[in-house]
Amino acid sequence: MQRALLMQFYIFLIITTLLVVKPTANAMFLSRFGVSQLPFAFILVAIVAAIVTMLYSRLVTKVELNKIMDRTLKGSIVFLILFGVFLHFRLWQDFVLYLFYIWVAVFALLTTSQFWLLANIVFNARQAKRLFGFVGAGAIAGGIFGGYLATILTGFISSAYLPIVATVFLIFCIFILRKIWKK
Repeated sequence: MQRALLMQFYIFLIITTLLVVKPTANAMFLSRFGVSQLPFAFILVAIVAAIVTMLYSRLVTKVELNKIMDRTLKGSIVFLILFGVFLHFRLWQDFVLYLFYIWVAVFALLTTSQFWLLANIVFNARQAKRLFGFVGAGAIAGGIFGGYLATILTGFISSAYLPIVATVFLIFCIFILRKIWKK
């Protein structure tokens, strides 16, 4: 049961992070460029996602999944801090907003895929049938919490700070991930 709770909390934090940064990226992108740039952004997301997926599939054969997941979380923390700093100081704003928009989509793809890969390692088929609904409820709760948190925080702080706020959740994810792998 402890593994199920850890997995539930892990996906809660991942989805909370996503629901804090995704609306932020969308709102900042749309306010700067408008809907006319969305098709171009979607094409860029698809191209970058295809490249990342190809590189990731090669990496998985050479590096253990726990190390890849740990590095993904640490890299995401660094990127979120950098995005927060660049957005706050409005450095290369157009380029950074495109990059932030694309990065959020790739982050969602990688972290959720990695979570379900981990879930398939942590639980056997019998346990999965019994526990995936319970674990998945963490994702639903994370979506609700992250959406409300983003709404509340934008009333108090600039949207440029939300990526930095989201790093707190990913820091907890690192510790949870390590605990899951030990079990």
